[in-house]
Amino acid sequence: MKELIESLNLPKQIIDKTEKLISVLFGEGFKEIGSMFGDRMRLKRLKNQIDIFNEASKIMEANGLTPHQINLKTLVPLLEKSSLEEDENLQKNWANLIANIASTKINGIEPKLIETLSSLSSIEVAILDFLYESFLEKRTQKFKESSSRKYSSYKNIEDVKPDRILFTSSIVKNKFVLTNEFTIIYLENLQSIGLLRNADPDIEIEDNFSEAEIVEQKNNEPSIDLNLNISANYSRSEDFHFTAYGIYFVQQCKGN
Repeated sequence: MKELIESLNLPKQIIDKTEKLISVLFGEGFKEIGSMFGDRMRLKRLKNQIDIFNEASKIMEANGLTPHQINLKTLVPLLEKSSLEEDENLQKNWANLIANIASTKINGIEPKLIETLSSLSSIEVAILDFLYESFLEKRTQKFKESSSRKYSSYKNIEDVKPDRILFTSSIVKNKFVLTNEFTIIYLENLQSIGLLRNADPDIEIEDNFSEAEIVEQKNNEPSIDLNLNISANYSRSEDFHFTAYGIYFVQQCKGN
């Protein structure tokens, strides 16, 4: 694998730093899986990987983080999916995700994070980042408004849950100058992978002249004769909010 990396004509400092990080993450399987790279990965994909892992190494060094070995269930899809990414902005997301996964305690959700990032386009990530910044602003505002009252609903800003902060599709459409069709397409995709969720539906109850009459039975015991004519109108809410997973995902892909 080292010979293959060197054939990319990258600075020795970058090669050494990247090889060191991958060695830690792979552990004893480094040589074996390294040979798989030579057999199965094209040079261009390896170049993408070098760029991403080098950036991840810089992030960990800047934040004083120490990488640990990652299990193969997480590592293999991480290497496979990240190597396909050529967009520089998305490569930064991959670098941040790698730095977070490699330096924090394993919680079992890592493969899902990898699969989620690999399924997003650059504009969908930009939409998420925009909504997340708006979420932070709105949550701070809601917390301050509540704190100014005598009896506050929130003790800490984290008590303002994601489903308390709603967005409309129009802010995404206007911010990114999208058509109605693509606004819906992007938002539906983000909802389908569990990052966003529609707000609770609007339910309107209508009473269409319901009647109630007291009727005496043969035993002189009164009873109530009800004639209910009630209808409920269900309409899907156009508002949406982050899910708990959506917030966590964005945080894992953002720099500190």
